[in-house]
Amino acid sequence: MGLIENIKSFSIIENLSAEKNGLFQSFLANGFPTIKQEDWKYTSLKKIVANDFSVEGNGVTVSEEDIKKYSLGLQHKIVFCGGNLISKPSIDGVSISAFSEFESQNKDAISVLNSSLAKKGFTIKIAKNTVVENPIEILFFTSTKQDNFVQYRNNIDVGENSQIKFVERIQNLSDSKCFVNHFTQINIRKNAKVEYNKIQDNNENAILIDNMNLYQQQDSSVIVNTLIFGGAFTRNNLNFEQNGSNCDSNMNGISILDNNQFADNHTFMDHKQPHCRSNEMYKGIYLGDSKGVFNGKIMVRPDAQKIDAFQSNNNLLLSENATIDSKPQLEIYADDVKCSHGCTIGQLDDDALFYMRSRGIREKEAKAVLTYAFASEAVNNFTIAEVKKLAQKRIAEKLHVDLDFNL
Repeated sequence: MGLIENIKSFSIIENLSAEKNGLFQSFLANGFPTIKQEDWKYTSLKKIVANDFSVEGNGVTVSEEDIKKYSLGLQHKIVFCGGNLISKPSIDGVSISAFSEFESQNKDAISVLNSSLAKKGFTIKIAKNTVVENPIEILFFTSTKQDNFVQYRNNIDVGENSQIKFVERIQNLSDSKCFVNHFTQINIRKNAKVEYNKIQDNNENAILIDNMNLYQQQDSSVIVNTLIFGGAFTRNNLNFEQNGSNCDSNMNGISILDNNQFADNHTFMDHKQPHCRSNEMYKGIYLGDSKGVFNGKIMVRPDAQKIDAFQSNNNLLLSENATIDSKPQLEIYADDVKCSHGCTIGQLDDDALFYMRSRGIREKEAKAVLTYAFASEAVNNFTIAEVKKLAQKRIAEKLHVDLDFNL
């Protein structure tokens, strides 16, 4: 049987409420998205959903060695194993608990499926006027003997005048395939500051669809950093909505893929109120037979005057077989705005490479230095030292060089 048949069987066991069953029937009516849909034009799920995934299979307990291996060593850690919360920190002004129900606006099939069946994930509430000095690390571990489909559903509420940073990682520990449907919703109240770092560096059997909604109120500031270094298939849907004036929204993304890895970044920046700003920078580096997709849309509503919005997607193809499909979009209904977007796809500069080679630098190291220089604009925006160090380390490993880019 394919995934949909297994999901149907799972839904019967769950004995869904009328509301949840209505959502589930809506999903079944549409099924998983196909390349016939514009937002999935370059991203096919056909082979993935044909697999006979078990649904929400039980896994083994995560070990301390695994936690240490995949953690950045931050002081505060939230750890999940098989979707079950097994440890959490105690932080003044911060409430951390397991999954709890909440509604979302998303109507796409993947999100509706998550709304109807997901019962694992976290709920975090940050009280107003709370400043958390140290970042909170969120680790999701999965490990099953059979191929597994799992869903997480997370909700974060950040109170007025609060400040907090997160680092999230989803890690498959087994040799079996793991398909994760991940949804996170963050409400950012007035004058709050949030940074969210997504480390997507999973093994070759990992499949991830990650949906994130961020709702900003007046004077709030948000940064989302997305680092993609591993995993067979990664799809990110990142949606910002500015619901108050003087909001700042920032997105930094870096993908460095090799072999047959695939990554698709879809972003939607919705400017709904005046005097707001957004800055979006995605860098892609593609080796081997890897493939990337970028689709970034900026929407400026009629009442959103005095908007300053910038979007950039720059890509390096370091292999003849690597590909990238990029589609930046602007949709503007206000006249007093500054909006721009740009996209580049190219290779390393031959003149710069020749210059470095002429000064005794070996070709591999010269290419690595130039590649890191290309990526550094995004990497230098990472504010957490451990995240920045990880990015530098993984770039060197991907390029097969022994260089310390931190120098």
